[in-house]
Amino acid sequence: MESWPPRRRARRGPLPAPGLLGLILLPWTLPLAGAEERSVTHTGLPILVSLANKAVSFHCSITYPYTPEFKNFTVRYFHVDLQGRISSEEKINCQPGTGSENQTHTTVCPITLKPPNASATGTYYCSVLWSDSKKIGEGTFILVRDTGYQEPPRGPQKLLLSCFVGILAVLSILATALLLWKKGQMQALWKHVAKKCPGPTATSNPGQPPSESVYTDLQHRESEVYDCIQNEAGSPPTSQGLLSQEKQQKFEGDGEFNLVYENL
Repeated sequence: MESWPPRRRARRGPLPAPGLLGLILLPWTLPLAGAEERSVTHTGLPILVSLANKAVSFHCSITYPYTPEFKNFTVRYFHVDLQGRISSEEKINCQPGTGSENQTHTTVCPITLKPPNASATGTYYCSVLWSDSKKIGEGTFILVRDTGYQEPPRGPQKLLLSCFVGILAVLSILATALLLWKKGQMQALWKHVAKKCPGPTATSNPGQPPSESVYTDLQHRESEVYDCIQNEAGSPPTSQGLLSQEKQQKFEGDGEFNLVYENL
């Protein structure tokens, strides 16, 4: 049978430098890896508008490894006003939800506050504190107003409206009175002309003008009056007119004869 030479055991030498460095840095790299997996973000609108003493809410989303070391944390919030002043932190009650062990888990914490006045306007931040580190979100800006929209007082408006309605009523009464007066004038003139120039309408009912509207009287009867006046101007003189003219001529002739006789 063939015989094998005895095996020699290799001596253990020093560990390579990279392996030794990894073992040395391992306790510090584990917390850094957990820190990289944790984050705090704000969900919802980046800008909110609220009235003073009215509740307004924003939400913080917390992502972390679900391990006994990281699942216990404290949530707070604070704000920085428009002048850059930082308020004190307010603690809120936000418990981590149930998740899978050693898996990344996300918990959403709602934060509700009542800003007292307009000076509370600023950026509100969510702060999460673990035993070894602290994370702060990017912030949510909240604009606070002391009062909302208010309607202007209606006293002057009511007064102006009443004056305007009163002026319209007075103008309407004056316009109606003017139309009635104009109609009366036209009716009187029509009666006067109807007696001198009887036409088809006057002969049918000489005592009463036709029942027409005010606007019809104003539009059509003026032309009838003017036509009648023109007819009177263009008509030949009557017998009575001729006699009066002959008497006037005879009187003028006698006056001239007496003047000549006196001169002689």
